[in-house]
Amino acid sequence: MKSDEVPNWDRRAFAAVLLVAVLALAAAILTSPRQYVHDELNYVLYVHLLKDFGLTEQFLDALPGAAGPLYGFLHLIFEPLTGLSPVWMRWVNAVLLVGVIAILAAWFRRTKCADYPLAAGSILVVPLTWLMTGVALTSLPMLVFVTLSIYLQFRGLDALARGGPVVGWFGASAVALGVAVWGRQPAVVLVVVPVVLAMLDRRLRLPAVLFVGIVAAFLVPLVIAWDGLVPPDEEIEAGFSPGHGLLSLGYAAVYFFLLVPRLEWPLLKPLVVAAPVIVAANVWLDMPVVYPFRTFVESFLSTTGMKIYGTTFTSLLMTAGAAFFGLVVRALWRSRGDLQQVAIHTGLLCCMLSPVFIANYFSSRYAALALPYLVLAAQPRRIWGWKTILAAAAGCAMGLLSLVGHYWIYY
Repeated sequence: MKSDEVPNWDRRAFAAVLLVAVLALAAAILTSPRQYVHDELNYVLYVHLLKDFGLTEQFLDALPGAAGPLYGFLHLIFEPLTGLSPVWMRWVNAVLLVGVIAILAAWFRRTKCADYPLAAGSILVVPLTWLMTGVALTSLPMLVFVTLSIYLQFRGLDALARGGPVVGWFGASAVALGVAVWGRQPAVVLVVVPVVLAMLDRRLRLPAVLFVGIVAAFLVPLVIAWDGLVPPDEEIEAGFSPGHGLLSLGYAAVYFFLLVPRLEWPLLKPLVVAAPVIVAANVWLDMPVVYPFRTFVESFLSTTGMKIYGTTFTSLLMTAGAAFFGLVVRALWRSRGDLQQVAIHTGLLCCMLSPVFIANYFSSRYAALALPYLVLAAQPRRIWGWKTILAAAAGCAMGLLSLVGHYWIYY
């Protein structure tokens, strides 16, 4: 069903879910702990270090977190309003989320999407959005610039289709991505997108070279200061971990299913074979294991039960990740004549596979980079109806539970 054929009750129900979600998110932030939780304390030190050292190599070397310096600049700007109070700093993230939604809505409106506010607001259906917004960490400052970069890149592709100038749009998109890289360095993988586009359309070769050069200019000072991609005191190690890639794809599969609750997975028969292989690999090869809602589940399961629980969930997640990889690759191949769809699916793959290159650590928050691409990829596939409404409600409920649990686990 096309978006302009959506029955009114569907739109109203979906809008109601999003409205309740916004109110619940605001209430969660308003009543959140008055102390720093989780890694917030580490990152608020960015502001104090920036005051002490300015933008110098000494400042970059002293950063106590894995992220780049963007967080420090952002919260230094807002300090007169927030006073670096934890709750008010979380409200800054809420404002940034509004910015991400506004940019997505602006693009959907340009594409004549009748329900563009709902399409953009569907980012709230992804549970990770709640955690990113309700805790004053580094993902959202990065994400708003990634989303802006995507929008500018798409404007460049529109200009290309009309025979207009392209270089300026791609240059501006690269600057936005360069700023995002100063927020979270893994965003640099998105330089692959214009390179792939240039392989499909030779008119984009110069814009792609310019794009890569500008992003590299942002990244080089960090690499020089750190002798790598993370501050020297960080324990994250470069390497190769296919298990991390499958886990990342698995989380993307769950989020995508909440956005588009359909069961049209490709490669179904091979996946039936792959599932037990993945289970065996988890058991015998000591692959990474994740434990959703670990704090609550540990109260009910023994040590052996927890091991079975973690292995089972991880295997299912990896199997879903393999299915999602097949879905995205198939969509990328089928849409190879549409540069915007190529950009969306290439960007999605780059984001979700980037954890492959982190050898010793995995976090579900790595999926944050892919959020705008997930929303963009989901919109053409969305079929409005009761399944979509229920999935949206379930995603928002999981997001709220995750955020509230995060507050009080780390409080």
